Amino acid sequence: MKNLLLVILMTFSFAAQAQTDLKNTVYFGYSLMEAKRSTTTGLSAKGFDIGYSRYIKNRLYADVTYGQKNFEGRNSPFFLDPSEMDYFNMRVFTLGFGYDVFRSEKFILSGELAYLRQSNQGLRSLLVSNLLTIRETGWYVDETARAQVKARIFLTKNLQIVSSVGHGLRLSRYSSVWFRAGLAFSF
Repeated sequence: MKNLLLVILMTFSFAAQAQTDLKNTVYFGYSLMEAKRSTTTGLSAKGFDIGYSRYIKNRLYADVTYGQKNFEGRNSPFFLDPSEMDYFNMRVFTLGFGYDVFRSEKFILSGELAYLRQSNQGLRSLLVSNLLTIRETGWYVDETARAQVKARIFLTKNLQIVSSVGHGLRLSRYSSVWFRAGLAFSF
């Protein structure tokens, strides 16, 4: 009986530690973003993200993501017509840290703080003189910080459903709200 109890305790111990032994996670998902520059000017974007995170300490991890999105701008002469842009006309890069606030065998809730760099195609300059119009298009860059809450639900030991909600702070041009959902694989 004593040996059976010891085996049961060891089994639960290994099961509880299974998630923390997996230090690396690869993520692929879909995200939506709403950003505002003023009460009338803003943009919406949707697209795909790929990410990687690695635990540095027991609950602390580093995280990096890259995404391609299709954005639509509102109420600004600097936003181009969709016919003048690529379909994936926005790029998003984040680099940050996260901390697991809550952990159970099938669920992890984390808070993250990251550097956010988003760039989108737009009108850089416009010169109109009599019958001549000169337009220069290019990429605009907005750099800020993003805070988010992320939930991971384990389907298997390695496979998870991941969802998050975040807020991009208004340090440069835009304040933004982010929603992401996808799949993650830990190893």
